[in-house]
Amino acid sequence: MTVPEPQWWEVVSALAPLGTLAAAVVAAVIGLGTLRQRSYADRRAEFWRRTEWALEASVSPDPQLAAMGTMVLASLAKSDLIASDEELELLDAVWIEPIAEAEDAGLDEELGDEGQ
Repeated sequence: MTVPEPQWWEVVSALAPLGTLAAAVVAAVIGLGTLRQRSYADRRAEFWRRTEWALEASVSPDPQLAAMGTMVLASLAKSDLIASDEELELLDAVWIEPIAEAEDAGLDEELGDEGQ
């Protein structure tokens, strides 16, 4: 007795679970990529919100608030969320004056610029 060869639709139907698995893996990879991109975008938005606050605080007439804003700017300038050299140059251009004023006021030790 000979076993009949399977028809093409029988072969395709036997491989259907593998196709479903492959589609699920592709969807998971795309979903994880989307989540990572969204997380990065949210972190950058929060970075710029903090930068805006620190810039406003650094020019405050209150010396403590100005020092705090300047310290936050110094910390933010080291962040990996700055995407380009242009953004770093923009940040430097805006906060160089508050840093110079803080150094003139003797706050450079608080800013972590000792011995530089």
